Amino acid sequence: MTLRTNFRCFLDEEGKVLALTEQAKIVFKFLSKIVLSVSENIEQPLIQLDLKCNSRATALTCEGSIEATCSAFDTIDWHCDSCEASGTISNWYGSQWDRQARILH
Repeated sequence: MTLRTNFRCFLDEEGKVLALTEQAKIVFKFLSKIVLSVSENIEQPLIQLDLKCNSRATALTCEGSIEATCSAFDTIDWHCDSCEASGTISNWYGSQWDRQARILH
């Protein structure tokens, strides 16, 4: 299953997290951990996250780990190393979870 996510759908106009259902909170926590890890290690071609696949929803049994990378179009691609779970995260750039080092010229 591929989960395609526009990160901004979880945020209001000011960039704060919207009121979410319990399941949406779990998914957002999962996705925000991916954004944090990838943006901190943006130069690496593949990032192995300290994040289990089963943390993306309740009652999942997969014990696989998440790997992710950032494409040239500021889209994060992630996948589980054990099952077929995967997804993309767009529109995360510039959010409070974006930890890229900024260079001022």
